[in-house]
Amino acid sequence: MNNLLQQIVAGAEAGSYYALIGLAIVVVMKSTDVPNFAQAEMGLLAAYMCWWLADGDQVGWPFWFAILVGLLFATVFGAAVQFFLIRPLTGLSNQPLAILASLSLGWVLIDGFQDNGLPGFIDWIPGLGGGYPFGVAITLAILSVPLTYIVMTKWVKKMDVVDHFPLLLLTIGLTFALGSLIEIFFGNNPQKFETPWSGVNFDLGSTRIGWDQVVSIAMGIIIAVGLAIFFRTKWGVRMRAIAEDGTTARLLGINAGVISLIAWAIGGLVAGAAMTLKAGSTVLELGSAEGLILKGFIAAVLGGFVSLPGTFLGGMVVGVAEAVAGGQISTSLQPTMALLIVVVVLFIYPEGLTREAKLREV
Repeated sequence: MNNLLQQIVAGAEAGSYYALIGLAIVVVMKSTDVPNFAQAEMGLLAAYMCWWLADGDQVGWPFWFAILVGLLFATVFGAAVQFFLIRPLTGLSNQPLAILASLSLGWVLIDGFQDNGLPGFIDWIPGLGGGYPFGVAITLAILSVPLTYIVMTKWVKKMDVVDHFPLLLLTIGLTFALGSLIEIFFGNNPQKFETPWSGVNFDLGSTRIGWDQVVSIAMGIIIAVGLAIFFRTKWGVRMRAIAEDGTTARLLGINAGVISLIAWAIGGLVAGAAMTLKAGSTVLELGSAEGLILKGFIAAVLGGFVSLPGTFLGGMVVGVAEAVAGGQISTSLQPTMALLIVVVVLFIYPEGLTREAKLREV
């Protein structure tokens, strides 16, 4: 019995991570109607930011302040992904992307001009070879910015007809890009993210439970309730309207771009919270997001990709089922439990656990 209780608690802890990633996916789906395969990787970047700010060998800020800034970063980063990358593929203006690309290229070219001078194909011009002084490099980089902007606005057009396939490919590509960025800036060694509750346990009868498990489960419930409350507010109702019938909602004056921006910001925040909680309970490493994104999608599938309660319940069911099956039956059964649950649930309730369905274009 003691082992069973420990397994249930451990499963509920893992289930809270699955549920939070699933909730982030569903929130983004409600606005963009495309699954974000980079959701867990975006959260992992925020978790690394929290660790970097809080770790005594790095920045060393107070823990709670570092967590606040890290989650704020997750929110802003989620909104930035939508503003710069998603907008042109949803029929909105591509000017933010053109501006970002122009300024980024100009910044990169400063070092290039300082180290190598002009590109090799014009090295034959007398006096233009080799690196340049900083002032000259800055001038050349500034001159390249408007040229890049003109090229971007002329040849990279916004999509008049929204196609989900490019958006899907974008999120997949973003997953690999973020993984590379994390490795470049934070390294590929596993890191221990110390929290105030790390290694602190208490006894429930004869069962030992870690405070990190309690915090993870409690925060999962709090965030899920917070999202449910948000969807009863004015902006939440607008997001639900976009999800139910985007064309009619736009005709009624709802700004789909703003709604999508808010959804991506919330998705980034929730995913950042999930990955930060997981990092505080285990270790922080590059592969942390790989398993969670699959389980997050399974939780979203169990919620029909539209239901927040169904997604949260699905994540918790998967987590507990995996832990109990692994502990009571066989560890070899544990990896297959999630897919087994999906098959059984979809056979019985094709629309998801809460029977809240919505037709989607495939």
